[in-house]
Amino acid sequence: MFFHKSNYGYVAVSMDDCLILRLMYAIVDVETTGGRPSTDRIVEIAIVVYDGEQILEKFSTLVNPKRPIDSYVTKLTGITDEMVKKSPTFEDIHAKILELTHERIFVAHNVKFDFGMLRQEFRRIGIDYNRRQIDTVNLARKLLPGFSSYSLGNICSSIGIDIHNRHRALGDAEATARLLSVMLAKNNASKYIEIELNQGIDIDLLPPYLSKAEIEKLPEDPGVYYFRDEVGRVLFVEGVKNIRRKVIQYFSAPPDDSPAKRRLFELIRTIDYELTGNELVARLVAHRSALVYSPEFNKRVTVPPVTHGIFLKYDEHGLARLTVSALDEGEGKQMLRFTSRAAAHKLLAKINRETGLRGWGKILDKLRKDGKAPDKKLIAGHNKIIENAIGRYVYRQPDFFIVLQGIHPDSLCAVYIENNQYRGYGYFDPELTPATPENLREIIKPDEDDAEVQKIIRNYLRKSKNVKIIKC
Repeated sequence: MFFHKSNYGYVAVSMDDCLILRLMYAIVDVETTGGRPSTDRIVEIAIVVYDGEQILEKFSTLVNPKRPIDSYVTKLTGITDEMVKKSPTFEDIHAKILELTHERIFVAHNVKFDFGMLRQEFRRIGIDYNRRQIDTVNLARKLLPGFSSYSLGNICSSIGIDIHNRHRALGDAEATARLLSVMLAKNNASKYIEIELNQGIDIDLLPPYLSKAEIEKLPEDPGVYYFRDEVGRVLFVEGVKNIRRKVIQYFSAPPDDSPAKRRLFELIRTIDYELTGNELVARLVAHRSALVYSPEFNKRVTVPPVTHGIFLKYDEHGLARLTVSALDEGEGKQMLRFTSRAAAHKLLAKINRETGLRGWGKILDKLRKDGKAPDKKLIAGHNKIIENAIGRYVYRQPDFFIVLQGIHPDSLCAVYIENNQYRGYGYFDPELTPATPENLREIIKPDEDDAEVQKIIRNYLRKSKNVKIIKC
């Protein structure tokens, strides 16, 4: 048994707690131009270095964000554009931040925001910034239960910690340090500190030959991750919105219930990843990688050749018709492509059943047989049914770009659809390359279309809101 001197007196601690107290912490708070890491910038940062017993160093500075500060932020913090105009840029201070946080635990109240903003700033200057993290919000919920709110202001007020200069970086960082000191003095602090440091990973559940470092290196960004064996063979690949979170979820349950998962756990040695900037391209890249590597633990992917299609054509009266033909024989506009004539007929039959097109066809055939031309109202109604029916299976327009977030904060990504077929994707800087169809075609990296690709893209468009589309 040992005694720990905190800001609130001496407290008895166990050997495990003593080891936790020996950790070095970099307690960080940032103020920003707004709340979006992808576009907003840091205007003030403070770092308090704490060894579990006392504060060893403090660093605080305003930062020139090179963009206007939102009026809400100015009202909240008191930081104005004029105050930061002559301050150092992030690039000017990045070496100091690296030094103060090196081999120290990154601590913040709502660490996802502060770390996310800082990581984006480092990415802008070409540095992949990773640190072990502790969120004092999560920690307080475990070690100081029972409060209605765990905001920094509320939790500090509730336990008697005064915050000097609230909503300024140094004032909030110092308050977070005092809050951490209180929690480190709790008897079960070591247990919850370890959970925080492992990001929810139970070390005992990891594959036997996979180190924790393989998890810690993973970014919380969209991309593709690859499980590899000892000779580098790809065992499993997946495209996801958040690489680290998904991998942690994968290892959150023991493999006892699945022979295949037990075998994977025995084989896996390393985890590689590839950033894509967005979930759609992550899934497209993962699909292509699965075709190339044929990973043992992915669902087997086959891409049979496309041979037939459903075509849309109009007769002499302007009546729309859907027909099935081989791709090189079809008349009219190609709407959908299939790997066999039977598959095309199957979907056409489904469309006929769901819309009653067969009934319409009989009416139109009878009119023809009687030598009568259908009136405009009948033609319009029939064509509308066909357009709505086929619209469920094709894109809203045949030629367009989907514009998404790129790998770097200041870059964008374009996915190209031409004549209802996927053509590829590419990245561009919107300041250097205006997002016009002509420019975007130049940056596209060609890729192949298939049924699974069509499914991936359509599902993404159906589930995602406010997707930016550029029509050709």
